Amino acid sequence: MRIFLDTNIFPEFIERRTQYESVCKLLDAIHEGQFEAFLSNGSIYTLAFLFERSLKRQDIHRPALTNRLRGYLLEVLELAKITALSHAEAESAVLDTVFDDIEDSFQYHCALECNSEVLITINIGDFKRADQRQIEILTPTAFADKYIDV
Repeated sequence: MRIFLDTNIFPEFIERRTQYESVCKLLDAIHEGQFEAFLSNGSIYTLAFLFERSLKRQDIHRPALTNRLRGYLLEVLELAKITALSHAEAESAVLDTVFDDIEDSFQYHCALECNSEVLITINIGDFKRADQRQIEILTPTAFADKYIDV
């Protein structure tokens, strides 16, 4: 099964937030080859920024910060393939009035373009008006309950 990971999945894991355990199950299942995971190319830039900010809050600075950041990003890249929007699909995402947040529209359209069957996000409400006939949208917990803890 092809799954698309919203940017917010990885900070949930790194910072051990509310859905940490479900994200762990999800990432373990991807690592074991149960699912083929995708991530937008925009997400990798955002994750670099978010991970660096998190490391700084932990009082970790260069050069250790850079080494840790590289390690985190390499782990992400081992789990998920980077995918991009075509120019035409990016235009569609910008014009998609279903989304109030255009970044969420980019994620949704990127997931469609790489033919993912499920988009996994922490913020399910951001996708409440999206067409789920084309792609199922689930939280990590709902995904784990439906596809991993079977």
